[in-house]
Amino acid sequence: MSTSLLIDTDVALGLRHDGRPRDIDDGFAIVEAINVDDLELRGVTTVFGNAPIDAVHRVAREIIDLKKVNVPVVEGAAQPLPQQGDLPDANPAVEFLASQLARAPLAVAAIGPLTNMALLVYHHPEVLTNITSLIIVAGRSPGVQFYIGDVGPVRDFNFENDVRAAELVMASGVPLILAGFELTSQVTITEADLATIAARGGATSDYFHNNSLAWCQYWMEEFQEPGFHPWDSAAIAWLRHPEYFRSESRGWKIDRSGETPRLECNRNLPGTTVTYCTGFAPGGADAFVRDVVNTVY
Repeated sequence: MSTSLLIDTDVALGLRHDGRPRDIDDGFAIVEAINVDDLELRGVTTVFGNAPIDAVHRVAREIIDLKKVNVPVVEGAAQPLPQQGDLPDANPAVEFLASQLARAPLAVAAIGPLTNMALLVYHHPEVLTNITSLIIVAGRSPGVQFYIGDVGPVRDFNFENDVRAAELVMASGVPLILAGFELTSQVTITEADLATIAARGGATSDYFHNNSLAWCQYWMEEFQEPGFHPWDSAAIAWLRHPEYFRSESRGWKIDRSGETPRLECNRNLPGTTVTYCTGFAPGGADAFVRDVVNTVY
């Protein structure tokens, strides 16, 4: 039996922005969701983040067109919510998400900033009970800093790009799974993995190989790492193989005591809880990487 899925993404496969290659892992998450039998991708919505919204939307459309699948791609938020005051009107992506959720229960993988999801919570609370699980790539254990190799601390990118949105989503009461930096910093996709994809041949494999090399080489040079962490693929892996992961129920808070707000998850915090992915079960990390590489075709 397949799981019906919506993906909300800031995919930037092959793009350069602010003078460097941008994150490619959203693209791997999208193509895996298309290619596997146990997921049914019902739509892709786009959000600013790794690149401006017009570039993000173009890449999302390219992947769907490349795979020749009948999956709607709908443009969403181009900027974060205002820090104070009224929220903006719902955008086309939010209305699409609401219309899909009004028809049937669906899982949602929100693998970019949470702006679209927060507007869904605000404008369409009536559909939230049809979100079977909302997987986000954000959050940390208390006091944990994020490093790539010896470089850092680096940002909790999706959370920090729209803190107000994240707070609205976290407080929404939907079933939340947090698969963030602490989890997927334990796994790496290497140049050898990209060569495996290239050797498969075909338009999709060539597209992903050619548009991934610059990002992989950037990591090797900038962080002295053997490759890149496939953060966003964890959202897809959770839906397909939760047995790959170790997880626990945790409370959450947004700590604003420092210069940068932090989304912290801790077993001892009161209030509503989320499922927090802490690491991999035995064999889970290797299986996760295999799935990421083997589903690009």
